[in-house]
Amino acid sequence: MTSRALDGVARPTLRLRLHAALRATAPLLLPMAALLAAIVAGHDGVRVWQMLVLALPIWFWLWWPCACHRRRMTQALACLALGICFVIDGAVRGFLLAAYETLPNSSMVLGAVANTTDDESREFVSMYWRDLLGWTGFALLCVALLAWGLYRWWRCPPRLPEPRGWTIVFAALVLALIVGAFVSNPWRRHHPVLFWPHWVQDVGQLRQQWASLGQQRSELLAGAAKLGPTLSKTGPDTLVLVISESMNRSNLSSYGYPRATSPALFERERVLGGQLQVFRHAWSVDSSTVPALRNLFYFGAPEAASRVHLLALARAAGYRTFWISNHNDLAIEQEHARLADDVQILNNMPGRASRALDGQVLPALRAALSAQAPRKLIVVHMLGLHPHYRMRHPDGMTPYAHAADRVDARLRSEGRPAWLRELRNEYDSAVRYHDSTVAATLDLSRRAGGRQAWVFLSDHGQEVGHTANRAGHSATTPDGYRIPLMLWTSFDSPAPGAALATPVRGDWFGHSLAHLLGIEWAGARPRQDVLDRRYRWQAPKLPLKIDFGT
Repeated sequence: MTSRALDGVARPTLRLRLHAALRATAPLLLPMAALLAAIVAGHDGVRVWQMLVLALPIWFWLWWPCACHRRRMTQALACLALGICFVIDGAVRGFLLAAYETLPNSSMVLGAVANTTDDESREFVSMYWRDLLGWTGFALLCVALLAWGLYRWWRCPPRLPEPRGWTIVFAALVLALIVGAFVSNPWRRHHPVLFWPHWVQDVGQLRQQWASLGQQRSELLAGAAKLGPTLSKTGPDTLVLVISESMNRSNLSSYGYPRATSPALFERERVLGGQLQVFRHAWSVDSSTVPALRNLFYFGAPEAASRVHLLALARAAGYRTFWISNHNDLAIEQEHARLADDVQILNNMPGRASRALDGQVLPALRAALSAQAPRKLIVVHMLGLHPHYRMRHPDGMTPYAHAADRVDARLRSEGRPAWLRELRNEYDSAVRYHDSTVAATLDLSRRAGGRQAWVFLSDHGQEVGHTANRAGHSATTPDGYRIPLMLWTSFDSPAPGAALATPVRGDWFGHSLAHLLGIEWAGARPRQDVLDRRYRWQAPKLPLKIDFGT
């Protein structure tokens, strides 16, 4: 037989084999295709990979079908139920991303659901029925694909793989991956079976919190009014308080860092001279955001029976207060932001998944500065350097990627691993972008008319290979508490010269802000106010020993 004839026989044989292989694997491929479509629709980036791993048990179980027809039916129905959870999760998230660019656990969605009525629900459906219909159709299509694949699987289950060689290794790797995902809480909590019951619980808790926090805010405002705070003539017309997140001053070139990570602020310091005051030794007493802000705004006494909130005090003294946030944290919004007269939450993505850049606060700050009011306090809460660092700067803005400089050389000499050195490069790139945004807030304050004041500080620091082989929030290393603190006014230099070299506590700085605002009140503590010549440093109690003069 000629080679051409042999080719003619081989081709149909190959096609038959491919067709047979496709028929055999379709019951496994169709369910995975449906799950993949739903996951990609509702998630992006690393989260797609995480959700795929969480969905693996459904697919993995299908490789070991029960021999009994009825038991296999139960197996298929269980996989269908779990698969539908993933499909509904993806469709709901996809709708929210398309309609609002937000996630279901954002403060916007949680607040809207917790505060909705039957009439508002009907209005919502009437407005978005086309989108809802489209995503419902998508979900039904995924469920149909999933159900058809499982039906095929039930009727003609695949042969059990022989437990030898590569099949054992493959099964062990997949099983290890699944176990690791479910052991890790940051992964496990996104599983639809766990996420949505917790989401319903969050909505219920929010409704309860509103009942108590609304009363709490009323009590704080009333309590501040009873103190009878007054305004001195030396106070500013406007104070802009810029609060960063996870900023370690050790990574700012303004504080001597070898990399030029803060050229904009450094240039403002050069141009403004002594008007821009840089405190060299500022410290948070907390290594995470919520307690750090509570200490700042409650004057270091958040648990006191007669506690006073800075925003409530400012309002009672006659300030119009603004809260502009690129954060999406329900606790911060409810406890602090909602005390302000005007509130703008610009970021609809909660937690570490947010890609919102801090530059979006600038138009809102510009509008607040132009608002009509004799006295204004404007709080700008930025996302700053909140992990993940690569999401805190524009794509492509990575000036320190694969850098071979003094910083990299020092990290290598200290034995820092490659992954940590790369995280430091990402962190410094984010610092460089953040510097331009913070400097832009200062420029807006400088261009505003009247007596202006501007303050910049961070809630806490960040450990990125400074003293340990890890990155992130750190309660056990000094860099978890090391923060920047800068102050500018258009009318004088409020800090005594010696104060710039004196250690400063973040939990005491509320007293300095009240001083800067020109508020005279009974709770003032000059010994805790770094802007007062009577200031006396006292080291805070932290879970480690720190040289606060560094």
